[in-house]
Amino acid sequence: MNITYPSEPVHRTEYDDREDLSFVVIDAVAIASGSSHAEIGPLNDVLGPEALCDLFAPRTNGQGRSGGVISFHLDGYRVVIDAATREVRVYE
Repeated sequence: MNITYPSEPVHRTEYDDREDLSFVVIDAVAIASGSSHAEIGPLNDVLGPEALCDLFAPRTNGQGRSGGVISFHLDGYRVVIDAATREVRVYE
């Protein structure tokens, strides 16, 4: 299933399995907004950081996730995480 958005992301970054995905999300929103990490609202207010990391973690056999998308709002930005492209995209 392809999800389309009306505009180009204001920031896009790739991630890998060695990174804590919750930190990647906070970093991406900070870059998109020109704010410091401390100025970004807590991710806990939107979703559980551990659950987010578990959702996109490699399978029990060690293979990476080949699909799956989650979208949520953080600090007025739409954040889209796409397991197929290994990207975090931030939209205004």
